[in-house]
Amino acid sequence: MAFDAALLELAATPTLRLYGWQPHAVSLGWFQHAADFADLPAGTQVVRRLTGGGAIHHGDELTFSLAIDAAALPTDVAASYRLLHDAIVSALHAVGVPCRRLDAGEHCGARPAQRWCFAEPGRDDIVTERGKLLGSAQRRIRTPRARVLHHGSLVLERPPLTPFVAAVADHLPTDPALRAALRENLVQRLADALCLPWHADRPTTAELARAEELAPGYREPANIARR
Repeated sequence: MAFDAALLELAATPTLRLYGWQPHAVSLGWFQHAADFADLPAGTQVVRRLTGGGAIHHGDELTFSLAIDAAALPTDVAASYRLLHDAIVSALHAVGVPCRRLDAGEHCGARPAQRWCFAEPGRDDIVTERGKLLGSAQRRIRTPRARVLHHGSLVLERPPLTPFVAAVADHLPTDPALRAALRENLVQRLADALCLPWHADRPTTAELARAEELAPGYREPANIARR
């Protein structure tokens, strides 16, 4: 989470980061109350995200963060979700996962009524016949320049704390070949949607240093329980 925050602040070019979770953990949305999750099993790792929305149990999934200047996305927030989600739907179709973007219902807000992100799909969410397949949330800042951090959580195998979610495994075996193809297609389709070329790269020294500076705040229990 600290590294995503560093990318939001410092990434000089649009930066897409793909990662997973070890150990598996629950991330709370920025505006959620930690007390509402006192019933989590003992030993559950909990972290607070920089982005809003509901909590996510991050198990076997493909997580991504996109740090980008706000000017590169539609000024309308909902339109920015549609742009990115349509690209992800295209990537999923390319590997054989049937899904669609909901074009009806209410948008899921930064302060959701449901405590779990995947509990109730909203307008522009990506779904299958089983339920919500992708959880997304954004953080927007204005200084030192207008920037956006877009988080996405794509479920590969259903996590135990949220058995109501949809998963890629409902349709295909999540073997190494599928995982590699999904990553490749996700990168390419998002780059196409943003009309940007892409290349693999490593974090800069400044990004790593800033992440180290921010990391203690994400580790401290007081940060997680502050709301």
